[in-house]
Amino acid sequence: MLQKELIIIGGGPSGLRAGEEAGRQGLDYLIIEQGKVGQAWHEIRTQLPMLSPSHPQRDWTSISPRFPIWKLAVKRPFCSAGEFANYLQSYAEHFNLQLMIETRIKNVQKMNDHFVIDSERGIMAAKIVLVCTGMFGNPHIPDIPGLRNNPRVMHSHFYQNPDAWRGKRVIILGGGNSGVEIAIDLAGWSKIYLITRGPLKFFSRTKNLCDIRGISASYLLELIAMQLIQHLQGVKIHEVKGNTIQVDRTALKFDQIICATGYKPVLNILSSIPLKLNRKTSFPLVTSAGETQGITNLFFAGPLAYHSMGSLFIHGFIKDIPKTMQVIKNRLRSKGLRTVR
Repeated sequence: MLQKELIIIGGGPSGLRAGEEAGRQGLDYLIIEQGKVGQAWHEIRTQLPMLSPSHPQRDWTSISPRFPIWKLAVKRPFCSAGEFANYLQSYAEHFNLQLMIETRIKNVQKMNDHFVIDSERGIMAAKIVLVCTGMFGNPHIPDIPGLRNNPRVMHSHFYQNPDAWRGKRVIILGGGNSGVEIAIDLAGWSKIYLITRGPLKFFSRTKNLCDIRGISASYLLELIAMQLIQHLQGVKIHEVKGNTIQVDRTALKFDQIICATGYKPVLNILSSIPLKLNRKTSFPLVTSAGETQGITNLFFAGPLAYHSMGSLFIHGFIKDIPKTMQVIKNRLRSKGLRTVR
């Protein structure tokens, strides 16, 4: 059975950053990733703009100051998702991170003073587990009757380009950046309905990073004014049946529904552990160091170590990881958890 001091679950931005810190601290660690390095970033549209600056004067995209993304050949000020995926791979190679890729974890259990990880490559054990699975790999489809499992419904995470939808009727659910960018990309090629729960919100007015940003704001308003995008605001969706969606008293025919409805925490591998969750957000309740409340030596990093809106963004959660890793290092030393070699 493979045994480590620390097992990091997830090879995305937070897991890789944690691995860099673990290596610097001299810990015996392993990062386990179910796909490629940064798998979720390989799934989305490669030309999707990151909307976080990749620039020496304002760098909100690099996951470590010791290997900034803007030193690579990327677009400025906003690199693309494809460039960011390549950066993550280069980052892992640059720091020679200890990685086990293409390995799906089935379950994690707490056994007295250690954790047992059941994976496709066998059983592993660790004194401390750091969960960095984030949310980006778990696209959320709303619980609307008939929406889930409908073959004409997809999540915006998997949208690539407008080619398949030219001359088609497309309904987009959600008025955040993803939904708006797709609506603009399809405008002029497809008949588009953009359905939002409330009014459109723009970063230029609210300064909220979750709201519509960049040139998308002006494009969207003009396309709505020209009726190239039909915006339905504050309507109730009753059900989806076949190729028809019932919206208030109107039945709309469609060829495709694209749900730009965000992501949910990935916690299924921890179903055997009695996690305490925030009732409103479904995020695990953690200490300021990212340790799970009530479960010793189980830590979270990245978006799952949620404590403020900034925790959802790379530049927000990356700065917390060195502090978490310092607590883990101290725990391994002070509690006598480190393996004697």
